[in-house]
Amino acid sequence: MTFCKISLKPLNKTSKYEGYNNLPFKNLFQSLKVHPKLGFTRKDFFIESTVKSRGMSISGLQQKLSLKLNHKKELVITDTDGEYILKPSPEAFPNASENEHCAMLTSRLFNVEAAPCGLICFSDNEPAYITKRFDRHGGIKIHQEDLAQGFGMESEKKYSQSYEAAGKLVHKMTNGKAAVVFDFFRRVVHAFVTGNDDMHLKNLSLQKLPGNTGLYYDRMTQHYDCLFTQAFDHISRSDVLALDLLAEEKDDVYTGYDFKLLGEKLGLREKLISNFIHDIIQKETALVDLINHSFMPDCMKTKAVSIVEQRMKALALGF
Repeated sequence: MTFCKISLKPLNKTSKYEGYNNLPFKNLFQSLKVHPKLGFTRKDFFIESTVKSRGMSISGLQQKLSLKLNHKKELVITDTDGEYILKPSPEAFPNASENEHCAMLTSRLFNVEAAPCGLICFSDNEPAYITKRFDRHGGIKIHQEDLAQGFGMESEKKYSQSYEAAGKLVHKMTNGKAAVVFDFFRRVVHAFVTGNDDMHLKNLSLQKLPGNTGLYYDRMTQHYDCLFTQAFDHISRSDVLALDLLAEEKDDVYTGYDFKLLGEKLGLREKLISNFIHDIIQKETALVDLINHSFMPDCMKTKAVSIVEQRMKALALGF
């Protein structure tokens, strides 16, 4: 069985393009007239990214380019009015595109809103990760701020706080919106379960809705820059999570009890925390199935599944 390169659901026979179901394709590109193969190669990408990415205000070290749809409904490289971000797999991390695509979709099982994304191909058929930008609305830039900025610190210190401190900052910057704090909490649990040890302060951002000119933020941005980092053959970090879970860290062996404690310290109701953790534990099979339906190589799938199974067991302790 083959699966859609956007939704990872089984392909149906009525698809317009090979490898894609019509509805998720239209949701990502707003049209079925957009051809899913790019008009340039990976080599062209790296030549262009050296020039075009200099002025882009998109965090992260991975090389990426901004794309937009032209009048022919073709995805073309642009340095203004970009609608999508294109990220191929770095040479040091093969299959990162397939990895990120799957990891992003798993976040939806945690009721975390993920940025619309999928896989498309260069003209030489190599796959690349593409995601729709969420910092624009009707051509107008939406005000947002990552948590490193919220702490007033330099990017180099993006690992220097705990998730407890970050969650309390979210509470402060949203004027105590419990729903936003709970959204933050869900993302921390997702990072733990999927083995994403790089969800640092630059990868967590708050956003003001159009028309909000006040001091406080309305919501977290859509989830972004999410990978099964520990499923790669070599990783740059060996920690369980990018940040310490609690301000007064005792060790880095976490169980459900630690996440329960985090939620309580962030002012979340105990029943809300318990119901969420129980729900996530029940979704282990769905999470594993999504990994197995992905376009990651089998060895990477095996590692990702192993991480999920181990973390689910740990999450169940204390509940």
